[in-house]
Amino acid sequence: PEERLLRALAGLSLRAPRAGSLVLLRGLPGSGKSTLARQLKRDHPSAVVLSTDDFFIENGVYVFEPDFLEDAHKWNQKRARKAMKNGKSPIIIDNTNIHAWEMKPYVMMAQENRYEVTFQEPDTPWKFNVQELTRRNIHHVPREKIQRMKEQYEHNVTFHSVLRSEKPSRDEGSYSGASAAYGTSPHPIQPSAFLRRPGTA
Repeated sequence: PEERLLRALAGLSLRAPRAGSLVLLRGLPGSGKSTLARQLKRDHPSAVVLSTDDFFIENGVYVFEPDFLEDAHKWNQKRARKAMKNGKSPIIIDNTNIHAWEMKPYVMMAQENRYEVTFQEPDTPWKFNVQELTRRNIHHVPREKIQRMKEQYEHNVTFHSVLRSEKPSRDEGSYSGASAAYGTSPHPIQPSAFLRRPGTA
């Protein structure tokens, strides 16, 4: 009887309702991810939109500093984890997410917190048109960078393929977020400006 009870309890836990929804946006710079994020926010007023690019905004101005990209991703992941702990839903991650492994921390925390995961790309006709993406992206990512990101873009990702993915051993510059597309900062800044950010060491 005790064994049957344990099996029944295990079955109940498997059927436990989802705590919320995590939406992982994917797409090249200029493909319409942020527009899609705003549309989802309008459709779901309770939505929380989190982007790694937010880390690089100071007083409303975007200033990318490549040395802090890893910190920026960890900072955004920490925000997502906190939002899940607080029961926020849906949580929308507005990053390029070119590689499956870049989404793995979010998928793992979703699994831990019983959040349903969906992957969504903009449905724009130019989303893989490098020339149009170069013209449209707001951060002036150069054409050759977008071309390289397009070549590296992993299609048809799934929950399980993301969980099985592994981050490359080369740490420096391995992230391919919108920010990573630069290579150099258009406006040199003092690193100390970022050391004061919450959630970074």
